[in-house]
Amino acid sequence: MSAPSVRADLRPDRVAVLTIDQPGAKVNVLTEQLWADLEAAVDGLAAVTDLAGVVVASGKPGVFVAGADLKLLGDAPGPNDPAVRAFIDQGLRVLGKLDRLPVPTCAAIDGVALGGGLEVALACDYRVVGSHPKVQLGLPEVKLGLIPGWGGTQRLPRLIGLPPAVEFLTSGDPVGGPQAFERELADAAADSAGLLDAAAKLVLDHPDWADRRAAKHGPLPLDAHPTAKMPPATAPAAVREAYRVAIDGAKQSLAAAVRVETAAFLTLAGSAESKRLIAEFFAARKKV
Repeated sequence: MSAPSVRADLRPDRVAVLTIDQPGAKVNVLTEQLWADLEAAVDGLAAVTDLAGVVVASGKPGVFVAGADLKLLGDAPGPNDPAVRAFIDQGLRVLGKLDRLPVPTCAAIDGVALGGGLEVALACDYRVVGSHPKVQLGLPEVKLGLIPGWGGTQRLPRLIGLPPAVEFLTSGDPVGGPQAFERELADAAADSAGLLDAAAKLVLDHPDWADRRAAKHGPLPLDAHPTAKMPPATAPAAVREAYRVAIDGAKQSLAAAVRVETAAFLTLAGSAESKRLIAEFFAARKKV
């Protein structure tokens, strides 16, 4: 039996650090096993009575979490595949537990946080980015014929506002650490050497975390935002769905909005377009 890919350590300040470090891998990828390990770690923390906060970090230099297990998605025989649904439901369940921990949470990002990796960070109350040159935050799913499937289309608009979130979702382009801080994707920036301390300080110094979390579970106050730009009718299906799901979900509670996201994701995963783009992605990696 291999070692678990998530380790929990309790600091003297009673902040727990969950370190994601997939054994034998250069990067962390959200597989069914990693989700299971993360769930076990979160369940363990939920039972700690004197916990002050939780920091989610990575043991891989230059990588937080690189994304989802694309092989599982690329092998889907068609839309609405039961195995894909189970995979999405698993991730949503784990992030739901992370989101419901009775203490503030912070993602300490010192490398690549793309796709599902950023969705893990978005499920935390706070985010701090380190100074590693490989820091990148992005939701590139539309470039693979998909949309985010673990709440990203809904948590992002509630964090940075609907128009900038729609632009982020429909372009699929990542941003570096300084840009992430400027665009309010991250709450703080810190030198890599002091990243965990900065993350712990965020959770310890913000007594309003519960109010902030509760606000993100409601609908987005659309009257406070200008209209988000609609993609053209000629845009790829994933781009149009990313826009539609973000707009439709913003009017609902987070729980209802995520169900809208899941239904759309399952129609795209296993589609001919997504399978082609994922195959091209793997082929391009082999050439490097």
